[in-house]
Amino acid sequence: MKKCILLLLAFGIFNSAFSQTDNKKPGTIGIHFVLNDFQTAADIRSSSITNVINDKQWFKTSRMAPGIAVSYMKGMMQNLDLAATLSGSFVKYPYPDRPKSTSDEVLFEAAATANLKLLSDKYLLNPFLTGGVGASKYSVHFGAFTLLGVGLQIKPADNFFIFLNSQYRMPASSDVAYHFYNSFGVAKSFPKAKPVVVEAPVVPVVSDRDGDAVPDADDKCPDTPGLASLQGCPDRDGDGIADADDKCPDEAGLAKYGGCPIPDTDGDGINDEMDKCPTVKGVARYQGCPVPDTDGDGVNDEEDKCPTRPGPASNQGCPVIAKEVIEKV
Repeated sequence: MKKCILLLLAFGIFNSAFSQTDNKKPGTIGIHFVLNDFQTAADIRSSSITNVINDKQWFKTSRMAPGIAVSYMKGMMQNLDLAATLSGSFVKYPYPDRPKSTSDEVLFEAAATANLKLLSDKYLLNPFLTGGVGASKYSVHFGAFTLLGVGLQIKPADNFFIFLNSQYRMPASSDVAYHFYNSFGVAKSFPKAKPVVVEAPVVPVVSDRDGDAVPDADDKCPDTPGLASLQGCPDRDGDGIADADDKCPDEAGLAKYGGCPIPDTDGDGINDEMDKCPTVKGVARYQGCPVPDTDGDGVNDEEDKCPTRPGPASNQGCPVIAKEVIEKV
């Protein structure tokens, strides 16, 4: 029987090594009600398991010592869990080579086990085989044991389990007695929070053939770099008028003159908007008009010493006085 269970354990562990790691059990803490049965184990060893069953002495709670246990387990693979268990129960311990204890004392047992499950943790019912080693303390005596067993894992809800387990514990030191360890318990898993994956937004590819940062869909001059303010068209003279609409694309001007500078019709250096005589050359001090000639004698007032009386230029714009008049005077 032991050889069969060991063979099944070995086969299961070999099979788990090649199984997927999905549905691995996260860290899980459990609490269990324990029944230690030394008498049934002793009866089987002194007679046979058939006699114990026929005599209806199998699993009689009156022959068992109750206790409590805590456990921690974690999945190594989806079909294999490792567990550590610490239990305590009040028993009159039947030492193998000395008289049985006469009073109840606490039996402490710690075990490290491997649970080989038939299925992964996503199933409701999951039978398993158990194998492992342990240590015990009763009064002042310490001992060691090995164990084999079977169990059933029930998963009624996510991260919550119910366990039924029966183990046959065999001495590995002289102060340990053969016994059955039966347990019923519940356990809660504590999985790590799954990281929130934030998908990067998909940035649409925007076509911009001329590289001026104005998308081709909005660019009126898609093959010539230009300004966003002019819908992607160029402005060589920087006057804010697109070259295509600018009559003077290399000279800064105004929109009302088609992109050209303010005209100077008479060419006197004073633009027509400031020139009061735009068709006659003048000077700035007279707002673009010629120097005035008040008396109309052809000598402008600035050179005319008699600006209000006509006179020839030869007389600096003053009238010529007749010789007879001078003589009379």
